[in-house]
Amino acid sequence: MKKLSLKWIVVCCGLLFTTTASAQLGNLLKNVLGGNKGTETQQTETEEKGNVLGSIFQNLIGTAKVENSSLKGDWTYESPAVVFESSNLLKKAGGSLMTNTAEKTLQKYLAKIGFEEGKVDISFDGDSTYTMTIGSRNSTGTYTVQDNEITLKRKGLLSRPVTANLALKGNEMQITFKADKLLDFLTNITTMTGNSTLNMIGNIASGYDGMQLGFQFKKK
Repeated sequence: MKKLSLKWIVVCCGLLFTTTASAQLGNLLKNVLGGNKGTETQQTETEEKGNVLGSIFQNLIGTAKVENSSLKGDWTYESPAVVFESSNLLKKAGGSLMTNTAEKTLQKYLAKIGFEEGKVDISFDGDSTYTMTIGSRNSTGTYTVQDNEITLKRKGLLSRPVTANLALKGNEMQITFKADKLLDFLTNITTMTGNSTLNMIGNIASGYDGMQLGFQFKKK
């Protein structure tokens, strides 16, 4: 129990940077750590009001195989994506309530580096090359797809390949990373090593044990 409490204290520190996140987190912690039953009702109401990814990807990490050819085309950024690595943790952590809180917090910092709806595009050639545009900045690189994972490597001597979970459903695509990999990816594509906003995103991501954070795109 002490170990679980300590993990959620780390999460709390990351989310307290916004007033909304703080208020929602308080209710969430009561539920996860054994709060009253009223919280369960509030959680259900929150989920029903609309979760960004729930109706599409069920807030769980993608496990279905994705074909490389399915990625071909242009995709535009819609919102952050937050997924759990197991259904047990999804239920235990409060499901959609937790993801909604995390998405709002993550988006606050992603916006500072240009990740806003409709302002970030990624194009795949269906073979091995991608191009990503963030505002007026472009980066190109190579990618490989294997089962439900995608590995991206920006062109450049110092860039390193980064592997992420990949989920595809209709014209929606979700790419999510483990905490350290998300920071590696953002550092590579923005070339902002040491940027305070990136460091904050890394700190937030590292507080979500058993979860992955990333992006949801929609095909143009």
